[in-house]
Amino acid sequence: MSTVTAQFALRIDMGGAEMAAPTDAQLAELARHAATPEAVLPVDQTHFVKWIDGRTPPEIERQRIARVQSNRDLTTRPGWTLDLAVLVDGAPVGLQSVSGFEQWPQQRTVGTTSWLIAPFQGRGLGTRARAAVLELAFLHLDADTAKSWVLEENTSSARVSTALGYQLVDSHVLVENGRELTEHVYELRRRDWLGSAARRRYGPVITGADALVRVLSR
Repeated sequence: MSTVTAQFALRIDMGGAEMAAPTDAQLAELARHAATPEAVLPVDQTHFVKWIDGRTPPEIERQRIARVQSNRDLTTRPGWTLDLAVLVDGAPVGLQSVSGFEQWPQQRTVGTTSWLIAPFQGRGLGTRARAAVLELAFLHLDADTAKSWVLEENTSSARVSTALGYQLVDSHVLVENGRELTEHVYELRRRDWLGSAARRRYGPVITGADALVRVLSR
């Protein structure tokens, strides 16, 4: 199995939804969703997501496809990003990503990003998807720490972090396009996740991870 195709063996069952590396057809559908105005975020919240803010729909669609395609070779260093389609009844409704940072695997810290189309927001699916990649990172990839960077206004993302046991460890001010924005940094350690009530509650079933683990352990 090649370093690119290893991720396509992975399946994560979240109970009523699943995650898998997107096929080209699923990626094209996700990109169309992402490029549809207000499909992911209201106009006044687009600054939460840099790949939406200030871009036209065609630019967003092209950027989403190019970014996921470029991430597929997980051996490209420094760092790596695994993109997983969130699937409901087989249809892609969002993307959950987990990234190993530049020092991986010497320093095993991961970060996560995600988005869902509006009809699937506010239903707990985002929390389940984050929990699933935390389980993958901590149990299968032997990550030590997961971090999340959240703008203060993005209360839904902050709620996901706190629900899963992250702790607030830092805050700082960013200046983007003339606006001052407060960003919070949340952190979750492996030992805290493995013994957590959140892990017992969400309990994703992960299969087909062996080839992926071998690729990311190099």
